[in-house]
Amino acid sequence: MLSIKKCYGILKITKSQRLIRMDIDLSITAILECSYSLAPFAHELEIHEGMLISDSTSFDEEAISIKGDEINVEEILYALISSSLPLKPVKPGAELPKSGEGYRVLTEDELSDSNHQKSDIRFAELDKFESDID
Repeated sequence: MLSIKKCYGILKITKSQRLIRMDIDLSITAILECSYSLAPFAHELEIHEGMLISDSTSFDEEAISIKGDEINVEEILYALISSSLPLKPVKPGAELPKSGEGYRVLTEDELSDSNHQKSDIRFAELDKFESDID
């Protein structure tokens, strides 16, 4: 993520016994970098999430345990936004670049196959070695 252009929302916080419940509704416009072209583009995102916070994990298994007297809401919201973004963002209409002079573009499957086919000549003799250990 390059930046957050817009982030509007409603954050409702309620406390009951030793639990704090956060109901989060966000509308975000994040600026991402296209994994194909490296060009920046705007990505719209809606988040509707509920989360429990406690001072101990033994009180509720689903609650996030936070020690101390302060809760950094900004840090929680940033982590929630970051985890909701795509790992490999692709700008709408972008296409995988084609191979050219001095370089080639491989898919992940082609790269994996290529890495398996390469062998280091320094270890070529070890490929001939057969072990009796099973």
